[in-house]
Amino acid sequence: MASDQVLPRQSAGFPASAAPVAQQASWRLTRQFWVVAHRWAGLTLALFLAVAGFTGIFLAWIDELEVAAAPELQLAAPPYAGAKPLSTLELRRQVLARYPGARIDYVPMAVEEGRSLRLYLTWVNGDASAKPAPAHDWDDLFIDPYTGKELGRRQWGNIGQGLKNLMPFVYRLHYSLALGTYGTLVFGLAALVWVVDCFIGFYLTLPVVTKGPVRQSWLARWKPSWSLRWPKAGLTAGRQFFTYKLNFDLHRAGGLWVWPLLLVFAVSSLSLNLPQVYGPLMQTMGGVDSSALYESATLRKPRYQPKITFDAAAERGRALAGLATQRAGLQMADWGESYLWHIPMTGTYLYGFTTSADIGHHGAGSFVAFDSDSGGLRAVQFPTGQHGANTFTTWVEAIHTAHVGGLAWRVGTSLMGAVVTMLCITGVVIWMKKCQGRGNRQRKTKSH
Repeated sequence: MASDQVLPRQSAGFPASAAPVAQQASWRLTRQFWVVAHRWAGLTLALFLAVAGFTGIFLAWIDELEVAAAPELQLAAPPYAGAKPLSTLELRRQVLARYPGARIDYVPMAVEEGRSLRLYLTWVNGDASAKPAPAHDWDDLFIDPYTGKELGRRQWGNIGQGLKNLMPFVYRLHYSLALGTYGTLVFGLAALVWVVDCFIGFYLTLPVVTKGPVRQSWLARWKPSWSLRWPKAGLTAGRQFFTYKLNFDLHRAGGLWVWPLLLVFAVSSLSLNLPQVYGPLMQTMGGVDSSALYESATLRKPRYQPKITFDAAAERGRALAGLATQRAGLQMADWGESYLWHIPMTGTYLYGFTTSADIGHHGAGSFVAFDSDSGGLRAVQFPTGQHGANTFTTWVEAIHTAHVGGLAWRVGTSLMGAVVTMLCITGVVIWMKKCQGRGNRQRKTKSH
């Protein structure tokens, strides 16, 4: 998105006898520093952002693509009109009875009509100790919520198991290059660089600030940054694409047209991949990281068998959610999702639910956290309305994940993925063209 061309004094609007040479050199060095910083930041980020952008095109449609890739796992039609699904807590009990060496720590409170219940199993030793059991080739189990019948299994993200893992694998690529925890951390650091580079790139599109008289207004001199210089007629399609001017303009103008959204995606990537940096930063701006209140209470020994059962925890969660919502002056909503999640490392239950403060089309952004032995409340969080920084985070993450705006923004999210991919490609092409030009000049110098 940058303009890394250092304009001559005349083209920038300087008269021939304008500013002193020392001032001009100082300006050029300053701008050139940011040009180099943008170039190397872009080259460093190119692989990460190209993968994230390209996979993001498809992740906006992950539900539909999951069904298309593995309908036998994802779909479960009611056996007859008006049939009601079984309790998800009852289905959890049935699965644990069949697989005594497993834990199921997360349970949705309901399932969408016509869809299966997905349960994620963590395999442990028979004594439920912290040591993992021998490896299994599956951890995702799909259940018919009307009958309790198993529909199929998969090891989440293992593309070697075929199409049923296509979208989980795409998702793993999107946030970690499928490299696990280390990949997530590297992506988070890349997001941090991306946030800074967004401002550098925007700065480099601005026209040169001059002290002498100019022939054009500032806006008139900024206008070229928004436009494309199309190649002359007669060039083949391939040569048109690889012309330096068109690549440069696509990179600069393309980034400028969608710059606010690029910044939103960069900030939300930082929030999602590097919370250890983003959380404290938001706290300095008045935000409250409610998750830190229960995550900081890590137990010396994980609590795999809490005193409060899942059934009792669901009742406790609903009661706490009702009280918290009432105190906040909000209303419970029945259009969204709800869930119950036990975190053994902190001995905490999270009960997620939907209120009038939720903005995503799935809901469940509101939650209460309580001790899994005593039931004591540890934290309450509503996604919007309480703290400006939290509301900001909720919105940028919802935009990133296409959970707002309906069908139109899902299309927009896919287009943004394509734009990010294009910016990476054009940035690398510009760099390659410059390297080629530099090499040609050096060869010419040696030949003389």
